[in-house]
Amino acid sequence: MAIAKTGDLNERIRIVSKGKDSVDDYGDSIPGEDKVIYEKLYAMERTKKADEIAQNLEALRNQVQFIIRHRQRTEPLITSDMHLIHLVNPENIEYQIKAVDYDTQYGEWDVILCERIGQK
Repeated sequence: MAIAKTGDLNERIRIVSKGKDSVDDYGDSIPGEDKVIYEKLYAMERTKKADEIAQNLEALRNQVQFIIRHRQRTEPLITSDMHLIHLVNPENIEYQIKAVDYDTQYGEWDVILCERIGQK
């Protein structure tokens, strides 16, 4: 059974590679420029079961999984040093990508495991 159907991809996400900070001649930090890897991907946010959350509430509170269509070999690779931005109104939610589970068997769906940055 497939983990998702095309019609389930109702969330929009962006994948960004964070720029590396540098130091100018005066010793001030200069933020690096972010590079957009994927401007917009359609994804499904995977929900957790109540018993999963109850067993480990603190660890799972800020974690989320997004399911996307499998990336082909010719497309840029999504890695754990990138950030995922969940495009929701009124403000976007930023996540650090912790791992990516690539569907090497069927080549249909990839799962991105993320942790929320700057939880309010």
